[in-house]
Amino acid sequence: MTDSTDAGPLDDLKAKFPNGVWTTRANARLQNALIEGSGFGSLQPGVGWSARVQATDAPEPFSSPRMLLFAGEYPEGWAAGESEPLADQVAAARRGEGLVVGEAMRAGLTVEVVETGASGGEEGPLLDEAELADCLRLGRETADRAIDGGADVLLVAGMGAGAATAAVAICSFIVKDDITSFMPQLHAPGGMVDDASWMARVAALRDHLAFNHGFRRKSDALVARLGGAELGAMAATILTAATRSTPVVLDGPAAAAAMMIARDFGLASPKWCYMPNRSPHPVIGKLAKQGGLADDFGLGLDLGEGTGLVVGWSLLQESLRLTRDVPLADAERDEDDEPDED
Repeated sequence: MTDSTDAGPLDDLKAKFPNGVWTTRANARLQNALIEGSGFGSLQPGVGWSARVQATDAPEPFSSPRMLLFAGEYPEGWAAGESEPLADQVAAARRGEGLVVGEAMRAGLTVEVVETGASGGEEGPLLDEAELADCLRLGRETADRAIDGGADVLLVAGMGAGAATAAVAICSFIVKDDITSFMPQLHAPGGMVDDASWMARVAALRDHLAFNHGFRRKSDALVARLGGAELGAMAATILTAATRSTPVVLDGPAAAAAMMIARDFGLASPKWCYMPNRSPHPVIGKLAKQGGLADDFGLGLDLGEGTGLVVGWSLLQESLRLTRDVPLADAERDEDDEPDED
Protein backbone atom coordinates (compact mmCIF):
# COMPACT_ATOMS: atom_id res chain seq x y z
CA MET A 1 0.00 0.00 0.00
CA THR A 2 1.11 3.58 -0.71
CA ASP A 3 0.09 7.00 0.50
CA SER A 4 -2.33 7.25 -2.42
CA THR A 5 -3.89 3.81 -2.44
CA ASP A 6 -4.39 3.91 1.32
CA ALA A 7 -6.58 6.98 0.89
CA GLY A 8 -9.63 5.26 -0.62
CA PRO A 9 -11.43 6.07 -3.90
CA LEU A 10 -9.95 8.54 -6.37
CA ASP A 11 -12.62 11.11 -5.50
CA ASP A 12 -11.40 10.99 -1.90
CA LEU A 13 -7.83 12.03 -2.71
CA LYS A 14 -7.04 15.49 -1.39
CA ALA A 15 -4.23 17.45 -2.99
CA LYS A 16 -2.90 20.44 -1.09
CA PHE A 17 -2.05 23.67 -2.89
CA PRO A 18 1.69 24.36 -3.04
CA ASN A 19 2.50 27.56 -1.16
CA GLY A 20 2.89 30.46 -3.60
CA VAL A 21 4.94 32.45 -1.10
CA TRP A 22 7.99 30.48 -2.22
CA THR A 23 7.62 31.87 -5.73
CA THR A 24 7.64 35.39 -4.29
CA ARG A 25 10.70 34.62 -2.19
CA ALA A 26 12.52 33.00 -5.12
CA ASN A 27 11.89 36.07 -7.27
CA ALA A 28 13.10 38.32 -4.46
CA ARG A 29 16.24 36.23 -4.10
CA LEU A 30 17.05 36.59 -7.78
CA GLN A 31 16.76 40.35 -7.49
CA ASN A 32 19.98 40.15 -5.44
CA ALA A 33 21.82 38.33 -8.22
CA LEU A 34 25.08 39.92 -9.37
CA ILE A 35 24.32 40.12 -13.08
CA GLU A 36 25.08 42.72 -15.69
CA GLY A 37 21.84 42.40 -17.63
CA SER A 38 18.19 42.91 -16.79
CA GLY A 39 17.41 39.44 -15.45
CA PHE A 40 16.37 35.91 -16.35
CA GLY A 41 13.65 36.76 -18.84
CA SER A 42 11.23 33.99 -19.75
CA LEU A 43 13.15 31.51 -17.59
CA GLN A 44 11.96 33.09 -14.35
CA PRO A 45 8.34 31.75 -14.29
CA GLY A 46 9.61 28.15 -14.49
CA VAL A 47 12.02 28.82 -11.65
CA GLY A 48 9.22 30.39 -9.63
CA TRP A 49 7.01 27.34 -10.19
CA SER A 50 9.86 25.04 -9.14
CA ALA A 51 10.33 27.08 -5.97
CA ARG A 52 6.66 26.68 -5.13
CA VAL A 53 6.55 22.91 -5.60
CA GLN A 54 9.91 22.39 -3.83
CA ALA A 55 8.95 24.77 -0.98
CA THR A 56 12.20 26.74 -1.12
CA ASP A 57 13.39 30.12 -2.36
CA ALA A 58 16.41 28.45 -3.99
CA PRO A 59 15.03 25.54 -6.05
CA GLU A 60 17.43 22.83 -7.18
CA PRO A 61 17.42 20.87 -10.43
CA PHE A 62 15.20 17.82 -10.07
CA SER A 63 17.22 14.69 -9.38
CA SER A 64 15.02 11.76 -10.36
CA PRO A 65 12.62 12.44 -13.27
CA ARG A 66 10.36 9.78 -14.75
CA MET A 67 8.75 10.18 -18.19
CA LEU A 68 5.32 8.61 -18.70
CA LEU A 69 3.89 8.35 -22.22
CA PHE A 70 0.24 7.26 -22.35
CA ALA A 71 -1.31 5.53 -25.35
CA GLY A 72 -4.86 4.37 -26.06
CA GLU A 73 -7.02 3.86 -29.13
CA TYR A 74 -10.04 6.08 -29.91
CA PRO A 75 -13.03 5.63 -32.25
CA GLU A 76 -12.62 5.50 -36.00
CA GLY A 77 -12.02 8.91 -37.53
CA TRP A 78 -10.58 10.54 -34.41
CA ALA A 79 -7.04 10.00 -35.70
CA ALA A 80 -7.78 10.57 -39.39
CA GLY A 81 -4.65 11.46 -41.32
CA GLU A 82 -2.22 10.24 -38.67
CA SER A 83 1.00 9.25 -40.42
CA GLU A 84 1.65 6.12 -38.33
CA PRO A 85 -0.83 3.83 -36.53
CA LEU A 86 -0.76 4.13 -32.77
CA ALA A 87 0.26 0.48 -32.34
CA ASP A 88 3.36 1.12 -34.44
CA GLN A 89 4.16 4.24 -32.41
CA VAL A 90 3.93 2.25 -29.19
CA ALA A 91 6.11 -0.56 -30.56
CA ALA A 92 8.74 1.94 -31.70
CA ALA A 93 8.69 3.70 -28.33
CA ARG A 94 9.23 0.42 -26.52
CA ARG A 95 12.26 -0.18 -28.74
CA GLY A 96 13.61 3.24 -27.79
CA GLU A 97 12.88 4.68 -31.21
CA GLY A 98 10.98 7.75 -32.36
CA LEU A 99 11.46 11.47 -31.89
CA VAL A 100 10.15 11.73 -28.32
CA VAL A 101 11.71 8.60 -26.84
CA GLY A 102 14.96 9.03 -28.75
CA GLU A 103 15.42 12.52 -27.35
CA ALA A 104 14.44 11.33 -23.88
CA MET A 105 17.03 8.57 -23.89
CA ARG A 106 19.74 10.96 -25.07
CA ALA A 107 18.77 13.21 -22.15
CA GLY A 108 19.16 10.29 -19.75
CA LEU A 109 15.47 10.05 -18.93
CA THR A 110 13.75 6.84 -17.87
CA VAL A 111 10.69 6.35 -20.10
CA GLU A 112 7.63 4.21 -19.42
CA VAL A 113 4.99 3.66 -22.10
CA VAL A 114 1.59 3.17 -20.45
CA GLU A 115 -0.95 1.45 -22.67
CA THR A 116 -4.58 1.93 -21.69
CA GLY A 117 -7.64 0.12 -22.89
CA ALA A 118 -9.38 1.30 -26.04
CA SER A 119 -12.06 3.98 -25.94
CA GLY A 120 -14.48 2.40 -28.35
CA GLY A 121 -17.92 3.79 -27.59
CA GLU A 122 -19.39 5.65 -30.56
CA GLU A 123 -23.14 5.88 -29.99
CA GLY A 124 -22.79 6.61 -26.31
CA PRO A 125 -20.01 7.00 -23.73
CA LEU A 126 -16.47 6.07 -24.69
CA LEU A 127 -16.14 3.88 -21.59
CA ASP A 128 -18.49 1.78 -19.51
CA GLU A 129 -18.24 1.74 -15.72
CA ALA A 130 -15.71 -1.10 -15.59
CA GLU A 131 -13.50 0.47 -18.27
CA LEU A 132 -13.66 3.80 -16.48
CA ALA A 133 -12.57 2.23 -13.20
CA ASP A 134 -9.77 0.36 -14.96
CA CYS A 135 -8.23 3.46 -16.58
CA LEU A 136 -8.39 5.51 -13.39
CA ARG A 137 -6.81 2.68 -11.43
CA LEU A 138 -4.08 2.34 -14.05
CA GLY A 139 -3.20 6.03 -13.87
CA ARG A 140 -3.17 6.02 -10.11
CA GLU A 141 -1.00 2.90 -9.88
CA THR A 142 1.38 4.28 -12.51
CA ALA A 143 1.97 7.44 -10.49
CA ASP A 144 2.32 5.54 -7.22
CA ARG A 145 4.82 3.12 -8.74
CA ALA A 146 6.97 5.92 -10.15
CA ILE A 147 6.93 7.96 -6.94
CA ASP A 148 7.52 4.92 -4.72
CA GLY A 149 10.49 4.19 -6.98
CA GLY A 150 12.05 7.54 -6.11
CA ALA A 151 10.78 9.90 -8.82
CA ASP A 152 10.73 13.52 -7.66
CA VAL A 153 9.02 14.80 -10.83
CA LEU A 154 6.85 13.15 -13.50
CA LEU A 155 7.03 14.10 -17.18
CA VAL A 156 3.67 13.33 -18.79
CA ALA A 157 2.46 13.35 -22.39
CA GLY A 158 0.03 11.44 -24.58
CA MET A 159 0.57 9.51 -27.78
CA GLY A 160 -1.61 9.44 -30.88
CA ALA A 161 -3.89 11.86 -32.69
CA GLY A 162 -6.97 10.27 -31.16
CA ALA A 163 -6.04 11.61 -27.73
CA ALA A 164 -5.51 15.09 -29.20
CA THR A 165 -9.03 14.90 -30.67
CA ALA A 166 -10.37 13.89 -27.26
CA ALA A 167 -8.62 16.97 -25.87
CA VAL A 168 -10.58 19.09 -28.34
CA ALA A 169 -13.80 17.57 -27.01
CA ILE A 170 -12.82 18.29 -23.40
CA CYS A 171 -11.80 21.86 -24.17
CA SER A 172 -14.98 22.53 -26.16
CA PHE A 173 -17.10 21.24 -23.28
CA ILE A 174 -15.26 23.21 -20.59
CA VAL A 175 -15.25 26.59 -22.35
CA LYS A 176 -18.60 26.03 -24.11
CA ASP A 177 -17.44 26.75 -27.65
CA ASP A 178 -17.65 24.81 -30.92
CA ILE A 179 -15.10 22.09 -31.54
CA THR A 180 -13.93 23.81 -34.74
CA SER A 181 -12.49 26.59 -32.54
CA PHE A 182 -10.04 24.09 -31.07
CA MET A 183 -9.32 21.69 -33.93
CA PRO A 184 -6.05 22.94 -35.46
CA GLN A 185 -5.19 22.93 -39.13
CA LEU A 186 -3.67 19.57 -40.11
CA HIS A 187 -0.74 19.02 -42.44
CA ALA A 188 0.27 16.04 -44.53
CA PRO A 189 3.95 15.10 -44.99
CA GLY A 190 5.58 17.77 -47.12
CA GLY A 191 3.62 20.57 -45.47
CA MET A 192 0.43 20.36 -47.53
CA VAL A 193 -2.74 21.35 -45.67
CA ASP A 194 -4.81 18.20 -45.03
CA ASP A 195 -8.39 19.46 -45.11
CA ALA A 196 -9.82 15.98 -45.69
CA SER A 197 -8.42 14.61 -42.43
CA TRP A 198 -9.48 17.74 -40.56
CA MET A 199 -13.06 17.31 -41.79
CA ALA A 200 -13.00 13.60 -40.95
CA ARG A 201 -11.96 14.30 -37.36
CA VAL A 202 -14.55 17.04 -36.95
CA ALA A 203 -17.29 14.84 -38.41
CA ALA A 204 -16.37 11.88 -36.18
CA LEU A 205 -16.28 14.06 -33.08
CA ARG A 206 -19.56 15.79 -33.91
CA ASP A 207 -21.26 12.42 -34.37
CA HIS A 208 -19.96 11.37 -30.98
CA LEU A 209 -21.03 14.60 -29.30
CA ALA A 210 -24.53 14.17 -30.69
CA PHE A 211 -24.87 11.14 -28.41
CA ASN A 212 -23.09 12.80 -25.48
CA HIS A 213 -24.56 16.18 -24.70
CA GLY A 214 -26.39 17.77 -21.82
CA PHE A 215 -24.68 15.71 -19.12
CA ARG A 216 -23.72 17.23 -15.81
CA ARG A 217 -20.06 18.23 -15.53
CA LYS A 218 -18.42 15.72 -13.24
CA SER A 219 -14.94 14.27 -13.41
CA ASP A 220 -16.06 10.68 -14.00
CA ALA A 221 -18.49 11.75 -16.70
CA LEU A 222 -15.86 13.84 -18.48
CA VAL A 223 -13.61 10.80 -18.71
CA ALA A 224 -16.28 8.30 -19.66
CA ARG A 225 -18.01 10.44 -22.28
CA LEU A 226 -15.32 12.67 -23.78
CA GLY A 227 -11.81 12.00 -22.47
CA GLY A 228 -11.60 8.25 -22.81
CA ALA A 229 -9.12 5.84 -21.25
CA GLU A 230 -5.90 7.61 -22.24
CA LEU A 231 -6.89 11.01 -20.89
CA GLY A 232 -8.53 9.39 -17.87
CA ALA A 233 -5.37 7.51 -16.92
CA MET A 234 -3.29 10.66 -17.40
CA ALA A 235 -5.68 12.65 -15.22
CA ALA A 236 -5.50 10.03 -12.46
CA THR A 237 -1.70 10.15 -12.62
CA ILE A 238 -1.68 13.94 -12.31
CA LEU A 239 -4.12 13.90 -9.39
CA THR A 240 -2.19 11.16 -7.59
CA ALA A 241 1.08 13.03 -8.05
CA ALA A 242 -0.50 16.23 -6.71
CA THR A 243 -1.87 14.34 -3.72
CA ARG A 244 1.65 13.13 -3.01
CA SER A 245 3.15 16.63 -3.52
CA THR A 246 5.05 15.50 -6.61
CA PRO A 247 5.32 18.01 -9.48
CA VAL A 248 4.35 17.16 -13.06
CA VAL A 249 5.78 18.59 -16.29
CA LEU A 250 3.35 18.37 -19.22
CA ASP A 251 3.40 18.71 -22.98
CA GLY A 252 0.73 18.56 -25.67
CA PRO A 253 -3.05 19.05 -25.87
CA ALA A 254 -3.86 15.62 -24.39
CA ALA A 255 -1.84 16.42 -21.27
CA ALA A 256 -3.47 19.86 -20.99
CA ALA A 257 -6.94 18.30 -21.16
CA ALA A 258 -5.96 15.61 -18.64
CA MET A 259 -4.80 18.35 -16.27
CA MET A 260 -8.25 19.94 -16.42
CA ILE A 261 -9.94 16.61 -15.74
CA ALA A 262 -7.59 16.19 -12.77
CA ARG A 263 -8.69 19.64 -11.58
CA ASP A 264 -12.28 18.42 -11.49
CA PHE A 265 -11.14 15.53 -9.29
CA GLY A 266 -8.94 17.79 -7.12
CA LEU A 267 -8.86 21.58 -7.46
CA ALA A 268 -5.18 21.93 -6.56
CA SER A 269 -3.94 19.55 -9.28
CA PRO A 270 -2.94 22.16 -11.93
CA LYS A 271 -0.79 24.05 -9.43
CA TRP A 272 1.57 21.07 -9.34
CA CYS A 273 1.83 21.18 -13.15
CA TYR A 274 4.01 23.16 -15.54
CA MET A 275 4.17 23.30 -19.35
CA PRO A 276 7.59 24.70 -20.31
CA ASN A 277 6.71 24.35 -24.00
CA ARG A 278 3.31 25.30 -25.40
CA SER A 279 2.64 24.55 -29.02
CA PRO A 280 0.21 26.84 -30.87
CA HIS A 281 -2.49 24.15 -30.64
CA PRO A 282 -5.60 26.13 -29.57
CA VAL A 283 -6.48 23.67 -26.80
CA ILE A 284 -3.18 24.34 -25.03
CA GLY A 285 -3.44 28.11 -24.86
CA LYS A 286 -7.03 27.99 -23.65
CA LEU A 287 -6.58 25.30 -21.00
CA ALA A 288 -3.22 26.59 -19.73
CA LYS A 289 -5.02 29.85 -18.96
CA GLN A 290 -8.01 28.04 -17.44
CA GLY A 291 -5.67 26.03 -15.23
CA GLY A 292 -3.71 29.09 -14.10
CA LEU A 293 -0.35 27.70 -15.20
CA ALA A 294 2.82 29.72 -14.84
CA ASP A 295 4.10 31.30 -18.06
CA ASP A 296 6.03 29.01 -20.37
CA PHE A 297 9.46 29.54 -21.94
CA GLY A 298 8.02 30.76 -25.23
CA LEU A 299 9.47 27.92 -27.30
CA GLY A 300 6.30 27.27 -29.30
CA LEU A 301 7.55 23.88 -30.55
CA ASP A 302 4.86 22.17 -32.62
CA LEU A 303 6.26 18.83 -33.79
CA GLY A 304 3.51 16.51 -32.66
CA GLU A 305 2.07 15.23 -29.38
CA GLY A 306 4.68 15.35 -26.61
CA THR A 307 7.68 16.22 -28.78
CA GLY A 308 8.42 19.45 -26.91
CA LEU A 309 8.55 17.68 -23.55
CA VAL A 310 12.25 16.80 -23.49
CA VAL A 311 13.38 20.19 -24.81
CA GLY A 312 11.19 22.04 -22.30
CA TRP A 313 12.32 19.77 -19.48
CA SER A 314 15.99 20.23 -20.34
CA LEU A 315 15.60 24.00 -20.39
CA LEU A 316 13.82 23.92 -17.03
CA GLN A 317 16.70 21.96 -15.53
CA GLU A 318 19.24 24.35 -17.02
CA SER A 319 17.27 27.31 -15.65
CA LEU A 320 17.44 25.82 -12.17
CA ARG A 321 21.19 25.22 -12.46
CA LEU A 322 21.72 28.78 -13.66
CA THR A 323 19.71 30.42 -10.88
CA ARG A 324 21.25 28.13 -8.26
CA ASP A 325 24.80 29.01 -9.24
CA VAL A 326 24.38 32.73 -9.91
CA PRO A 327 26.39 34.89 -7.46
CA LEU A 328 24.33 36.90 -5.01
CA ALA A 329 24.85 40.33 -3.55
CA ASP A 330 27.04 40.54 -0.45
CA ALA A 331 24.08 41.51 1.71
CA GLU A 332 22.36 38.17 1.18
CA ARG A 333 25.57 36.16 1.53
CA ASP A 334 26.44 37.93 4.78
CA GLU A 335 22.95 37.29 6.11
CA ASP A 336 23.21 33.58 5.27
CA ASP A 337 26.63 33.36 6.96
CA GLU A 338 25.50 34.85 10.27
CA PRO A 339 25.51 32.29 13.11
CA ASP A 340 22.23 31.39 14.72
CA GLU A 341 21.55 33.08 18.07
CA ASP A 342 21.18 30.83 21.08
